[in-house]
Amino acid sequence: MIPTRFRPRQAPGLLVLAAAAALALPAAGGAAPADRPAAGVGSAPGVRQAPDAGATPGLQARVFTIRYRSLDDAYLLVSPSLSTRGWVRSEPARKTLTVLDTAENLDRIGEILAAYDVPPRSVEVAVQLILASSGEGSPQPPPPPIRGVIEKLNALSTRWNDYRLVGDARILGTEGEHSTLRVGDDYRVDFRVDQVSHETRVIRFKPFELQRRELTVEGNERYASVMSTVLNLRDAQLFIVGASKMERSNRALFMTITASLQRP
Repeated sequence: MIPTRFRPRQAPGLLVLAAAAALALPAAGGAAPADRPAAGVGSAPGVRQAPDAGATPGLQARVFTIRYRSLDDAYLLVSPSLSTRGWVRSEPARKTLTVLDTAENLDRIGEILAAYDVPPRSVEVAVQLILASSGEGSPQPPPPPIRGVIEKLNALSTRWNDYRLVGDARILGTEGEHSTLRVGDDYRVDFRVDQVSHETRVIRFKPFELQRRELTVEGNERYASVMSTVLNLRDAQLFIVGASKMERSNRALFMTITASLQRP
């Protein structure tokens, strides 16, 4: 018989994780019962071990190696998919999860982990800064790189009648890493590709910040934040945001962002 709950003492080199944490991702096989036992651990003085497959008829043990992603997150992803008799044991030193469950459930858990544990994706991020203004006089024809953007801006508002490209730049970012992109002479973008959804092809940026170069009274250069946000962009989708409205002025700064997934 498998005990319904035990509280092992923490042993050096062993990581014991709570199995009741929930994720926003859908879990195959339904949610785990609230009274599911915590993760099993290896042998140590005073610590009970999770039962092996031989002691639990109808159950099998399988080891999954997590190569690219967080072992803790993989553990939390697996826990809700366990059957009422299932167990999962985390071994941080080896980056493995040992799962004891039915063969059918083990196959399902293997599919979940295979979809989760993939190499970080590369994302090309392209940014344009456009200065829009309104006033009298004949507006200059917009440069070719922003003509399509201006059509979209005009569809949203007829206030602006003149547009100028301030900067246009692109960079290749990597999932999980920070990147900085210089746009024009006075601006830069600092961002982190937080997560890429392989099912929906949505790229999450957290944070995504536009900064403007300024000079201090001492003559030193620094960058002040103009806009900071969290973005969820679909692959290759053009996104337009009003970056700043200049006070006591008939001008506004717009930023376009396009994030494109690169082939693995």
